[in-house]
Amino acid sequence: MMADSDLRRTHPATVAVWTAQALRQFGVALIAVAAFGSLGGGVGGVRSLIVAGVILLIVLVVVGVMWVSWWRYEYGIVGTDLLIVEGLFVRKRRTIPIARVHGVNVRAGAFMRILGLVEVVVQTAGGGSGEPEAKIGAIPLDRAEELRNALLRETRGGAVETPATPDPVGRISDFRGVFGGGEVRGSEVRFEHKVPFGRLVVGVLTSNRVPIIIGVGLAAFGQFYEIIGARLLEQATSRVAATAMPVLVPLILVAALLLVMVAAATGIARDFGFVARRYETRIEIEAGLLSRRQISIPVGRIQAVRIEESWIRRLLGLAAVHVDTAGLEQGGQQGQITSSRAVVPVAKADEVSHLMHGLLPETEVFPQVLGVPAHALRLYLLVPTGLAALLTLAALGPTSWFVYRPALPWMMVAVVLVALVTAGVRTLEWRRAGAGTDEIAVTFRSGALGTKLVRLTRSRIQSLDVRQNPFQRRARLASLRTVSVSGSSRAKYGVAHLAEAEALRIMRWYEEGLARPSTSSDSDARVGGSNRAGGAQAGESASDPGSGGA
Repeated sequence: MMADSDLRRTHPATVAVWTAQALRQFGVALIAVAAFGSLGGGVGGVRSLIVAGVILLIVLVVVGVMWVSWWRYEYGIVGTDLLIVEGLFVRKRRTIPIARVHGVNVRAGAFMRILGLVEVVVQTAGGGSGEPEAKIGAIPLDRAEELRNALLRETRGGAVETPATPDPVGRISDFRGVFGGGEVRGSEVRFEHKVPFGRLVVGVLTSNRVPIIIGVGLAAFGQFYEIIGARLLEQATSRVAATAMPVLVPLILVAALLLVMVAAATGIARDFGFVARRYETRIEIEAGLLSRRQISIPVGRIQAVRIEESWIRRLLGLAAVHVDTAGLEQGGQQGQITSSRAVVPVAKADEVSHLMHGLLPETEVFPQVLGVPAHALRLYLLVPTGLAALLTLAALGPTSWFVYRPALPWMMVAVVLVALVTAGVRTLEWRRAGAGTDEIAVTFRSGALGTKLVRLTRSRIQSLDVRQNPFQRRARLASLRTVSVSGSSRAKYGVAHLAEAEALRIMRWYEEGLARPSTSSDSDARVGGSNRAGGAQAGESASDPGSGGA
C-alpha cells in the first residue's frame, strides 16, 4: 500500500505507444494531406515542403500532448482502492475499489514486448468488455505482475488466492515470448491446456475466419471495381483473356489461395501459443504472436457455456468450447452486453470432457437432451421452404417471367433447387434440435450440418418464456426461449417446436428454482458424474426424433 506521494508513473515508452495510437486515428487525414501535396507540384516543390511541414507540426504537437499526458498520469494502490490521477489541464482523481475488480487483462504489442513492457487493462463489475474501467501501460513485467496479483486477490472462506511460493514475475514472463525470457510456473495454477501448433492451424482453417476474410476481399474488389471504372476493367480483362487465357485461370486460383493464406495467417497470429489456465476463481487465456494478450475470465461471471462443431470440424472429430460473460455498455446507459470468448479454440471431440473437467468443473455436466417430436418436422419445413421459394421468385424478377420466356424452365429449376436445399437443411435442424434439464442446468442442442450445445445454469437464467402460435397449439408444440443477460441481444438461447408438455415441464423447473432458496446443490458446484460435456452428444442418437426418441 502507498500514499498519494508514492504513486507511480508508467514507463516513458508509453509516450511512443500513445503517439502511435493517436497518429493511427489521424492516419486518413495525414494521407489526404500528403496526397494533396503530391498534386500540382508547385514551383521548386514549395507545396510539398509546406505539406511536409504541416505533417511534421502535427506529429510534434501529438508527441508533446502525449508526453504531458504521460507526465500527468500516475497510478497506485492506496488502501483498498486503485487510485489513478490524470488530466492534461484539469486534474482528475479516479478511485476504483479493488473489491469491484472482476478481471485484469494484460496485453503487449511487438514493440512493447521487445522492451519487456505490458499494458494492464482493469475490468470492474459495472464495466463492459468494450470499454475497460482503466488502462495502465506501459509498465515493466514485474510491476505488472505485482499490480495484477494485488487487484485479483480475493478472500473466500479465509483463503487468499495467491501462490504458495512467492513469484514476482509469474506467468506474465511468457510475454517475453520469442524475444527471450523463461517460463515461470506459479503454484496456484490448477489446470493448464496448450493448443498444439498443428491443431491450431487446422482449427483456423476450419473456423469462420476464412470465409469472412474472403468476403472482405471480395467486398474490397467490388470497391476497387467501382473506383477504376467498369469499362476500364472490362477492357483490361478482355485483353488479358485474348492474349493469355491459360494464365488467367491460374492467376485467379492464386488470388483465392492468397486470400485463404491471409485469413489463416491472421488467425494463427492471433491465437499463436494459445494457453488456457484454471486458477481458484478465474480462467486465464494467453495467446498472440506479435501482439500478446492475457485475458482473465472470472468463473462467477460466466453466463453460458457452448460446445460447437462446424460441419467440417464434425467430419474431422474436432470441437471448440466458448463461454459467454456479461458486462455493461459504456456508462451503463445502453444496457448489458454479452462477450463471447473461446477457452478451447479447437480440440479433439473426445478430449472435450477432460478439458471441461479441468477448466470448468462447475459446468462440465451437460443434461441429457430430448429431441423434438416427429410431427414437428412439418412446421420446420413448410414456412421456411415456402418463404425461400418466394424470395427466389422475387430475386429472379417478375418481369423475367413474361419478357424472356425461354428462361422460364431454368427459373423453375432454380426455385425447385432452392426449395429442396432449404428443406434438407431444415430437416437436419429438426433432427438436431432438442432440450434437457437436470436439477442444476438446462441444455439446448441445435445445428444443421454442425452441432451446438449450450448449457445454462438455472440461477443464471434471467427469464424463460414459452411461446405458441396457432399452428403450434393445434400440433401441441411450443417454442422455448431463455435470456441469460438482461438487455443483451446475443444472450438468447432456446429451441423451436418442442413438445408442449416438455416445454411446460421446463417452465415449471425454472419457476421451482426461483421459488425455493438457493442451496449448495444449486450453486453450480457439482463436479463429475456420468454425463459430462460429451454426454449430450453421446445421447444424441437415442434422443433424435428420427430414431423414435421423441
